[in-house]
Amino acid sequence: MFLLRLRSLPTLRIRHCFSHNMSSLSAAVSVPYPIPRDPSSRLLVPPHNELMGELDSSASHVHARVMMMIKLSNLEAAANQALLTVSAARDRSSSSTATCDAIIGAMCRAGRYNEAFEYFHYFFNESNLKPNISCFNHIIRALCNQGRVDEALRFHRVCSSSPPNEETYSLLVKGLVDAGRIQEAEALIMSESQPSPVVFNHLIRGLLDQGKLETAMDVFRHLKQRVVSSADDEIVDLVLLIIDEDYNEIAMVTATFVEYWFKQGNDEEAIKWYTSLLGKNFVMNAITGNNLLRILLHYDKKTEAWALFDRMLEDHQFNAETCNIMVNECFANSRIDEAVNTFHRVGTNVNVSQLCYRNIISRFCEQGMLSEAGAFFEDMCSKQFIIPDIPTYRILLDAYANGSRFDDAQRMANLTVDANLKCIAKICPLD
Repeated sequence: MFLLRLRSLPTLRIRHCFSHNMSSLSAAVSVPYPIPRDPSSRLLVPPHNELMGELDSSASHVHARVMMMIKLSNLEAAANQALLTVSAARDRSSSSTATCDAIIGAMCRAGRYNEAFEYFHYFFNESNLKPNISCFNHIIRALCNQGRVDEALRFHRVCSSSPPNEETYSLLVKGLVDAGRIQEAEALIMSESQPSPVVFNHLIRGLLDQGKLETAMDVFRHLKQRVVSSADDEIVDLVLLIIDEDYNEIAMVTATFVEYWFKQGNDEEAIKWYTSLLGKNFVMNAITGNNLLRILLHYDKKTEAWALFDRMLEDHQFNAETCNIMVNECFANSRIDEAVNTFHRVGTNVNVSQLCYRNIISRFCEQGMLSEAGAFFEDMCSKQFIIPDIPTYRILLDAYANGSRFDDAQRMANLTVDANLKCIAKICPLD
């Protein structure tokens, strides 16, 4: 059994994960949070006060400006502003850490990992600000995304000032699984008191990728029985169904098995698992539903995917990603009218519409259908509670320029500037 096998692993395994030499970490002993970085990197210097004019330099106002610049996709300006949070020594509140977290996260999302490392080092090693667990997780994710799992493990080990959370373990386990290091992933899970289903799901995926179906099934049974102490799967499912939020987590793992059987070319077994899941009659949330939609569409089960989409709309369990998955499916098959109809079924919902509008405008631009893209943009602008974001302006600007529609490109450039100025005016009002 899975648990017995885990308990039989040498206890030194997990220590071994963290015991490599620290040569790749910056000034390993001399700084509180050693981080992999280039020692010859440029020094970061906050902007001079005279260059900042009359802008409020309190931590909360610096944070507001940084968040706005990130929203405008201007990471250079955001980072420059973020450096000011260090000089606001009198006001090192939660806003200061939130600002550091925001710019490091934005750099990581943009794939600018080396810069993220530099800002982490500047804020928390050179300037003695205190990081939160989210800041640590950004660095761990960046290292794992680069395949530098050993460095991520070492960084996790030395940065113990904030207790690791569920995301920390999820990132590390996923990194180990992606590297094919299943035993170390198992050992890391055993070091956590209450591993989440997300963490177990990474391990199950890794086991399935290695063809260890029976072991993966053992892990799945253990996951369900952590909540319900019963060896009877039907009893376990019955109790879990009473707690909907728990069953969505079980459903997430079930989707991993559905995908596994499709990969094996056993569509019958995959649909059996999928149908069994639908038969549980639980309220499927948008995250679970979207994952299943992607799997079904990838393996050409379009009838099942559209039926699931209809169910998600009926249950009011959808988000912008739901709309975009199905709109993109229509475009991929040149069913433009159906894409528009699908958009109108979901995308006009105020809570999800901005991302839905941006996506369908982008799809029309990719098809060279600039008139249709422009019409959706005008429709977006006409809505009372929907405001085009900067990336939407830029998508159209680039499309018009590439399509030699220079008058439209100039008009969109002017609108983009106006949108930027309006955003800036909200946080930097003139007296």
